[in-house]
Amino acid sequence: MALVGDLKDLNIATIVQLNCVEKNTAQLTISTPKAPARIYFDKGEIVEATYSGERGEEALYRILSLVEGEFRVTPMTTVPERTIFTSWEGLLLEGMRVIDEAEKGKNKIAESIGNELDETPEVECYVIVSKKGEVLATNGADDGEKLAAAAILLAWKGREASSRMGLGEMTSSTLLTQKSLTFFTDCGGFLAAIVAKKSAVSERLYALMDNVRRKLKYCELKQARQDVETLP
Repeated sequence: MALVGDLKDLNIATIVQLNCVEKNTAQLTISTPKAPARIYFDKGEIVEATYSGERGEEALYRILSLVEGEFRVTPMTTVPERTIFTSWEGLLLEGMRVIDEAEKGKNKIAESIGNELDETPEVECYVIVSKKGEVLATNGADDGEKLAAAAILLAWKGREASSRMGLGEMTSSTLLTQKSLTFFTDCGGFLAAIVAKKSAVSERLYALMDNVRRKLKYCELKQARQDVETLP
């Protein structure tokens, strides 16, 4: 019998622990905008994980960081080739450590982006926010909270629309008004909303937006351990 639910009600670490303690041979599948994430159990041991083109422990650590999506646990008769040999207890401990390092790295990256935007006269206001709604960097503008809410809403609606239309993953968009141009960027656990003067839009400004997106991508768990200290 399949177990179906939402990560808002039951986190992945708990689901993994339940399957391991019960010594299940099963497949855990989590739906995400990128691709399905999967963890495979054989008699209670984690033997394989796949997510967004990755497999093994690195994929597992990225899966453990997921906080949104529907999950399904189904019995499994054919076990895939084993790529994970660490005990499940060790994997969960290491996974929590990697997530903690990633959170510290995100704060450092957000601060770096904020400093760069503060020094850009074309930028009127900005906000860097986590998918959980935590504001990590802003220039203190009165519209900071509104921008954060708009970024989260746009990312959610954008994922929903692009998924329904089969257009792939929407990661950026722009909003043009008479006086300003707002850039919205969705990179993993980070969202950015940056408002620039319409009269100041230039190649330099677009290059700055590309640099912001590049830095935001450092927030991925895969690179958190090795790249945070060498962020250019």
